[in-house]
Amino acid sequence: MKTYLYEGREDVYIDAYYPRSAGKNKTKGDGSCVFKTKGDGSCVLKAKGDVSSSLQAKRDGTPAFNIEGPLPAALICPGGGYYVIGTTEGRPVSDKFTDAGYAAFILRYTVGEGADFGPEGFGSFAPARDLDAAMRLLHENAEGFGIDPAEIVLAGFSAGGHLCAAWCFSGAFANANRLPKALILTYPMGGGPDSSGEGKPQPGFDIARMPYTDDPAAKNLPTFMWHAKDDAMVPFAASERLSARLEAEGVPHAFIAYEHGIHARPFYDPDWFNKALAWLASL
Repeated sequence: MKTYLYEGREDVYIDAYYPRSAGKNKTKGDGSCVFKTKGDGSCVLKAKGDVSSSLQAKRDGTPAFNIEGPLPAALICPGGGYYVIGTTEGRPVSDKFTDAGYAAFILRYTVGEGADFGPEGFGSFAPARDLDAAMRLLHENAEGFGIDPAEIVLAGFSAGGHLCAAWCFSGAFANANRLPKALILTYPMGGGPDSSGEGKPQPGFDIARMPYTDDPAAKNLPTFMWHAKDDAMVPFAASERLSARLEAEGVPHAFIAYEHGIHARPFYDPDWFNKALAWLASL
């Protein structure tokens, strides 16, 4: 089910998926919603289309999922080099999380010409604003989505991993009260001139070199990261540098290196996901 983040835009949204045992009904129609920001900055959801089944309208007009919760949740940011949204890191990943008992949300963030790396820095980067809006949406409407806001995991892949790491650690957003419980980074794109895999300079966007926030919530954010040494698209060295930076910053993290893997095929070897679930259970 789609929930649009901005009124008048249908290219930026989150797609929600739930464990089969969690919902009582299936959504009819397109079941889509629009996320609107009120004057005070808080979030409201406006129903769009037929929401007569598992999306039930509350008295204040805010729709709520008919979910037996609250559930832990995963917000998934697929890769695609900020040119496209990759499909292999969306639904296949959400299926793994729902099988594990999570509500899963796939973020469709701004890509293409709207996702240019500009001189203003990460705080004005459109995909970062989209991620910030999505996390705000999930936190402020957690009851309606049937999730526990204290149990949200943020999972990013390639460019999505770059996006998630920068959003959590850069301090470009006042996000301390809505940081995830944990961060999972899969072969994250470095974002710098020698680590993006694209060879083009992106000053101020290198997640291993950009200034990090001193906020204790970010400094203590548990982070799980993995990368294959023979990745042909994003150099393994990008994750080595990021791991070294997290170590220097005192961020608690686990870094797993695999000898073989295929970029944008995260389940070439599902071992990492099993390890990530065990790691999450230990937190």
